[in-house]
Amino acid sequence: MIGRSYPGLIAATFCLIACVGCLIAEDELKIGDEIFELQPFVIYETPIDVIDGFTGEKYSGNDPIVLDFADSFNDLLLGYHKHLLTYEIKHLDFRLRDGVAFENDLAKLLESFGYKGFKIDHNQWLIKEKAILYRLNEEPFYKIDALIAWDEDELERMRRSGILPKNKYARDIHYNESKGIWERRVTTEWKVSYRTLNKKGYLGNPVNILKEQGLNLDTNEGFHIIDRGLTNQVIPAAFRDVNLTYPIIINSREPREEQVRRLQETFVSNLVHIYDPFSWVARRDTRFRGGFTREVNEFVGRKRLPVTDRKWFEPVFSKLLSDIVTIQHQGTKEIYSLYTLQRFHLSNNILGEGLDLLNWNPGEKRKGEAPNTDAKVFISFKNPNGARFIVLDTYMRYSDKFVEALRTNMAAMEKKKGSGMEMMIQTIEEVTGAPFEKYEKIAIKAQKEMIEKYR
Repeated sequence: MIGRSYPGLIAATFCLIACVGCLIAEDELKIGDEIFELQPFVIYETPIDVIDGFTGEKYSGNDPIVLDFADSFNDLLLGYHKHLLTYEIKHLDFRLRDGVAFENDLAKLLESFGYKGFKIDHNQWLIKEKAILYRLNEEPFYKIDALIAWDEDELERMRRSGILPKNKYARDIHYNESKGIWERRVTTEWKVSYRTLNKKGYLGNPVNILKEQGLNLDTNEGFHIIDRGLTNQVIPAAFRDVNLTYPIIINSREPREEQVRRLQETFVSNLVHIYDPFSWVARRDTRFRGGFTREVNEFVGRKRLPVTDRKWFEPVFSKLLSDIVTIQHQGTKEIYSLYTLQRFHLSNNILGEGLDLLNWNPGEKRKGEAPNTDAKVFISFKNPNGARFIVLDTYMRYSDKFVEALRTNMAAMEKKKGSGMEMMIQTIEEVTGAPFEKYEKIAIKAQKEMIEKYR
């Protein structure tokens, strides 16, 4: 699942284990016309502290697995940090260039319907992302204070005797009765504090945002709880340091090299989820996707289309235009994969590959919304969200013929305002040559099959 979610990032970060330095050949990268120069870091050069989980004191043992992993720890963390910067800068640059092309094609399509002047406010693009990048580039704010070393054999002996460690580090390990294994977690608090500016340029009210996160390190499932989102006035200095410890559990079953390799690979896959500063904006697998539907809808709303049912027609029309340009740029797969991801597999509280609230200890009562993975696919033309797929089905079958017919029928309505839904039905009947009720059934069946295919 991890590789399917973030294939580009995962593939490259696993290379860190073999060759950290080989990933970062560039010291200067660009987002549009803006140059980012990667800064050298000394923060990860000090050897990581290792704590004995059982005593809570500095680790004094000589287990080669613990020592080998500790020796590679900083290289992995520094390499991941550099690669994260490089990956995100290139990603933002691509999205900026792709966004401009997407915007231009949307503007041309809208103009063909007689609606000129569609533009995106470029001054508002990527402001939050750039603030995060500047902070990351100046100084990493994600800091692992220590490794917490546990021995599985000793944990098992203590569990069977009914006596378990009770120090603060023991809160982050847990025996899963149903699986019969020990599991580990990290929990973090990400804080952002800044003051907004009012229209006159004076400092406004302070903004304090808390984001709580936790990840099961052995399943890559966790929670994400945030009280509000960032505004575009956030500054790089607003992001506070994030401090945590990272537990490892060693065992006597696996060979040394195999176990160290597993710990390294697990650590890198964990970092993809727990060290994603851009989750302040959106999940990595949804950011920058979906076109500019909201902006098109707002633009169309200002044009006041000549229809009596604007609440139905405007979102359907806006989504159609965005879907058309999405197909031209990325194909139909992008539409269905994003829809099914958002509809069936995500919630605002998921971190990583699924929801785990990690309420392992007394007093922990976190609540969160799980995704509705069993939800039925329901498509109704009366609902704008359902009408989207029936209209999309028509475009996928009749493409330019459908667009031209819609353009003609919308122009005719300039003379006499009427129902946008009825006009859309009329257009579909004209291009398909079938009664709408008959085509609607065909379209719903086909679209349900497409959605289930990507579900």
